[in-house]
Amino acid sequence: MQRNEFEDILILETPYYKNLAKTYRDAVDFKRYISVLKQFVEADGFLDVLENKGGRELVYLGRKIFSLQEEFVVTYLNFLSDQSMVNKWEKFFERYSENVFEIYKRFVAKDSNKILIFEIVNRKLLRDLLTKHTYDTPVENRMVIAERFGVVVNQLFNYIRNSLTKDLIVNDKLIRDTYEKIPLLPRCDRGETMKLLTRNFLQQGLPENLYTAISKSIMTTYYTETKTRVLNLIDKLTILTNDNVREIFKEHFFFPDEASLTEIIELLKKKAYEKTKIVKNKKEEIDEKVLATRSKIKETMSAIRGKLVNLVENFSTEASIDNMIKRLRRNLISSAYDLRILKNQYQEYVQKEKELNGIMNFKPGDLQKFIMKNEWDPYIILTFSGDKKVDDEKLQGMIKEALGEIKGNKEAMEVMNRYRVSGFLKEKYDTAKIIRRVQAINKEIILPLVKSFLLEELIDYYPKLSDAVPAEGIRYLAEEALAGKVSMIEKDIKISPAEKSEHPLLNISRYKELVSIFIYDIRGSTFMGTKLRDAKRESEIRNFFQESMLSVVEKYGGIPIKDTGDGGIAIFSANHQALKNDETAELEAGSVLSAVRSGLEMVQVAESFVQENIGKYQDWFREAEKRKINFEGATYAALPPSYRSIFQIGVGIASGVYPKEIFLDKNAFGELDVTGMLVREANFYSKVKAKAKSTVIVDDATVYNLLLNVNKFSFLSEAGLRIDPLLLNIEQGLEYWINQKFTRRGFIIDLYKIFVTQLGQEISHPGSLKIMLGDFDIEIDETGEIKDEKGGRGKFLFEVFSEATK
Repeated sequence: MQRNEFEDILILETPYYKNLAKTYRDAVDFKRYISVLKQFVEADGFLDVLENKGGRELVYLGRKIFSLQEEFVVTYLNFLSDQSMVNKWEKFFERYSENVFEIYKRFVAKDSNKILIFEIVNRKLLRDLLTKHTYDTPVENRMVIAERFGVVVNQLFNYIRNSLTKDLIVNDKLIRDTYEKIPLLPRCDRGETMKLLTRNFLQQGLPENLYTAISKSIMTTYYTETKTRVLNLIDKLTILTNDNVREIFKEHFFFPDEASLTEIIELLKKKAYEKTKIVKNKKEEIDEKVLATRSKIKETMSAIRGKLVNLVENFSTEASIDNMIKRLRRNLISSAYDLRILKNQYQEYVQKEKELNGIMNFKPGDLQKFIMKNEWDPYIILTFSGDKKVDDEKLQGMIKEALGEIKGNKEAMEVMNRYRVSGFLKEKYDTAKIIRRVQAINKEIILPLVKSFLLEELIDYYPKLSDAVPAEGIRYLAEEALAGKVSMIEKDIKISPAEKSEHPLLNISRYKELVSIFIYDIRGSTFMGTKLRDAKRESEIRNFFQESMLSVVEKYGGIPIKDTGDGGIAIFSANHQALKNDETAELEAGSVLSAVRSGLEMVQVAESFVQENIGKYQDWFREAEKRKINFEGATYAALPPSYRSIFQIGVGIASGVYPKEIFLDKNAFGELDVTGMLVREANFYSKVKAKAKSTVIVDDATVYNLLLNVNKFSFLSEAGLRIDPLLLNIEQGLEYWINQKFTRRGFIIDLYKIFVTQLGQEISHPGSLKIMLGDFDIEIDETGEIKDEKGGRGKFLFEVFSEATK
């Protein structure tokens, strides 16, 4: 496996990619509907192929097929409105069918599954186009249009399918049992769909209004079993939120009555009350931590105040006072950030409490908003409930009401007369026969209708009719197309499928929960000491600079562990407050991003330090350089390179698993200290130098952790620096994203403007670790560690910037 191949596997597990897949593959609805479809269809290899993809089949339609189908709908509608245009229609249809056949043939390439994909996606497109062009057409006219369209489209696809399958074995029973039994219906609500099927219902022996009334009654008896499942899932929720409840409703065909809603609400209130008590306890714990932090601030100010007074009374240099003031500032800023974190945590619990209180005050109308209902869901319930009975007396009442609505419809009255039977004192109808007709309609009309809706739900096409696909959607489409997971009609893309790993989740998961060791090295410290020749002044200047560095570390939750003389060591752990308060010595994952952000800001602060204090250079280096350099009016850029490098820094960040790769404990002097392989590696990274600039060097674990924990990232490439994808149409956008993927040299963590690029310079190997360059083969062992071609432990290194570099 090569570096890019491994990164491609990792990208599949990032929350950003999963969110895109959730949106565009729509796995929740997909699983919901394919499970239903498989209950209605005998063992079918095509459905198995779709199911293995875990989400919607995505199809990219080229411009020609799109325009052909648009022209087909418009031309046929014109022909239906003016039969004298028959010659024009026939000439068009001959040209149209030849073009569609050629596109169909090239796309299929003797793949039987592609035959069905092409047909289903084009039927879906035709249905959407028909909806668009008949939106304002009266129902009676739409009924005729749907029937006529269905006949023509069936003839077309039967011809093409049969022509292409001479040398292939294709099971098209699913298509024939679905589309050939119903009209090509435009998209509309359930009531209008029933109206469009009026003639089909009469042919099956029932008026539409009576069938609709009976079907509604059947659906109301469906919910008992579903309600039990929903209640059990709610009861098992460990985290109670509106979104979690909404997801449960979305996964079920559940349209509860008032009594069921009340029962669910009572369970939700009970769970919300229990969760509220937990939240209140958390808020109290945070309040205690806030009080402790405020007390610590007062103690710190009091201690440093005394030291300042002593420095003033025993004045020696301004630097010593400046340093003490800076230390006070650092302590105050650190405490301020601690307080802000605590207040943010408190607000999160306030929001949770507010949401739980809202759940405790739920009314039936509030819960109804969570119920997801697509246009075909009621039909699915009808197919599930085909054997349900309706009380005879209730059914006789429905019949009487339906008769009142169809009195003027001679054909419908004739149909109803077939069920009339003589009764005592009053006219009655044979309800057993009527129910059998309902069951026949469910089988011959509703079931094919449901299957057609579900097949089209399992496949989605791009571009949409409006051509309005967000840049995120185009990016996802490009990613999937490159991996061979998108059916491309009229467009060829060089496919580079990611190599499958035997344990991809195990390999990737090791990068999800990590802690970071952070080491920084102050450049030019030896040069500074040589020029100053004054150990005390050197110490004062260095401490003055160190305070600036430590302020940044603590701002992002880092814990300073050791002053190394020409730099420092810090640890980044999610539970940094508990560590600082000696409540624990165990490290918690979740702060890698903070370590990287800290390193980038330290680079900026280091540069600002020189620019802000350049006026002091004359004093700091007066004795050593008074005859060589005149610092009066000098600028940072005007300084000799050796002087500019004095306060440049090198930051090294290595991330790993606690306690295997890094361990925190007290040393022999009773002070916190860190040990482990990551300490040596981060120290090595901090020594990597670049010409005339500070550096932040991180290992692959750090970068992969960022990708697995942020909600947005992009590829860093030359294309990404020049083109705004929002200005591109879908075809240009596909080319843009594909080019960016091929030319990538790193990543962009978009929300934080962090740029990560592969380290491109040769560096030596620290100990047993091999720093790997290029895209040669690597291995991932069962723990997820990267191995070189000889089985030795290896890592890829990256440089991190706060702005893109060309």
